[in-house]
Amino acid sequence: MSSLVGVWNGVSLMFADFVTIVRGGASEDADARAGGKWYKAYILWLTFPPMAMLFLGKPVWLILAYGVLGAFFMPFLAVTLLWLLNTDRTPAEWRNKLHSNVLMALCALAFVALCVNEVRKAIDAAL
Repeated sequence: MSSLVGVWNGVSLMFADFVTIVRGGASEDADARAGGKWYKAYILWLTFPPMAMLFLGKPVWLILAYGVLGAFFMPFLAVTLLWLLNTDRTPAEWRNKLHSNVLMALCALAFVALCVNEVRKAIDAAL
């Protein structure tokens, strides 16, 4: 249960913060917090599509859809960390150094390869 609530809350907060910053806002803005519009939008995305798929009698498609979407999360996280930890908005002492950037880029590439593999397998299974 804690994992479910943690993902529901934590990933929604990360998404709200990311969208707010990409749109030129700051992490302190109301839209980047719990209860903000982007937070609520992601909570709805996590809640209602799975319920709709279940009631339509297509739980196999639900599993495939969330497997594919889940495969996109780690590359998204690695690229987002690369971007956020190298911007001038991050204090200089907290920014990534060369070795951290190289390792993070390797992780991002590995996760992209795994993502492509998982998506290919999901498409093959669906066909």
